Amino acid sequence: MRFALRIALPLCAVMSLLLVPVAGVVSAASYPLPPSDSAIQDALAYLRGQQAADGSIGGFGDSAFVCIAIAAVGEDPGTWENGGPSLVDYLKDGPSDLSGEFNMGTFLARMVLAAVAAGESPSAFGVWSGSNAGVTITNGDYLAALKSLHDGAQFLQDLTGDPDSAETLNDDFWAVRALIAAGESPLSSIVQTTVQHIIDYQGADGGWTWGTPGHTWYAPGSTDVDNTAAAVVALCLGGAEGSAAVRDGLEFVRTNQDVGGGFGSIWMGVNVQSTAWAVDAIGARGENPRGSAWTPVSTSPVDYLLTSQETDGSFGGMVRSTSDVIIALVGAYYLSPV
Repeated sequence: MRFALRIALPLCAVMSLLLVPVAGVVSAASYPLPPSDSAIQDALAYLRGQQAADGSIGGFGDSAFVCIAIAAVGEDPGTWENGGPSLVDYLKDGPSDLSGEFNMGTFLARMVLAAVAAGESPSAFGVWSGSNAGVTITNGDYLAALKSLHDGAQFLQDLTGDPDSAETLNDDFWAVRALIAAGESPLSSIVQTTVQHIIDYQGADGGWTWGTPGHTWYAPGSTDVDNTAAAVVALCLGGAEGSAAVRDGLEFVRTNQDVGGGFGSIWMGVNVQSTAWAVDAIGARGENPRGSAWTPVSTSPVDYLLTSQETDGSFGGMVRSTSDVIIALVGAYYLSPV
C-alpha cells in the first residue's frame, strides 16, 4: 500500500556516516571489525586472487563494488593491479557494453560510489562517453547522468518513456546513497523528495520491495530483507534515521532473522549477502549488530558472517558477496554502534 506519511527531516550528522569521502580514501572505524582483522584480510586476499590482467575483478559491475570495499578498509584501489592497468584504470575506461544494464539508475549510482571510493570526481571519472535507454554519459560524468534521471520527485529507471520506469524503487535507494557520498546535502531537494518517495511506498508490514504496486511485474507480498535494508540505509543517510519508517523497516528486518543470526531473501534461504545488507541497515541507524537485540539465541549476524567464510577467504564464493560483507563488517558509510 502507499502511505501518505509526511515527516520533517532533521539535519543530522550525515557526513559523519561517510567514511569514503570524495577527497580520498581513509580507514573505516572498527565497526564491528577493524580492517586488520584476519577475516577481512583473508577476504581481501581472495579478491586480489580474482584480479585479471586488465585490472578487473569479476565483471564491470563487480569491479565497482570491489573498488568500494578496498576503499572501505583504507587501501587505495588505484594501487590494485595484476601486471597491467589498475582496478581504477579499468573502471575509468568505462563499460564495454551498456545494453545489459536493466536499470540505469542503479548502474549510475554504482559508478558514482566507485568514483568516490577511488578518490576521483564522479563528474569526471575517466573520459568514457556512451548512452543506453535514453540516458547519456559524457566524458565520465556519471553524477550528471544520475541526476538527469530525477523527475522532481524520484529517480526513473531510464528515460525511454516506459511507464514502468517510474515504478522502480531500488534505483531510489541507491541514488540517495550515491548522492550523499558525492557530497550532496541531505537537505537538498533532490535528496528530500526521493527520501519522501521511498517512505511513501513502504509496505504495510514495514518492508520494501524493488518496485511499486504500479509496476507491471509487481507481486504482492514481495517485501524482502535486501530491499528493506537498502531503503533503511538511504533514509538514514537522507536524515530520516529517527523516523517511524526506519523504525518499522528495521523491525521488518528483525522479524526475518534466522535463529542462527543470519538473514535471507525471497529468492533464497539465509545467505551472506542478505545478512551483510542487514548489518548495513543496523549500523546505519547506530545500532550494534553484535548486541542482544540482534542475537536471537546465541549467534549475531556478525557471528553468522564470520562462520560462513569459505576456506579461500571469500564470503558466498563470489566477488560481489565478498565485497558486500567487507563493507558491512568494517562499517563503511555507517555510524558506529552506540
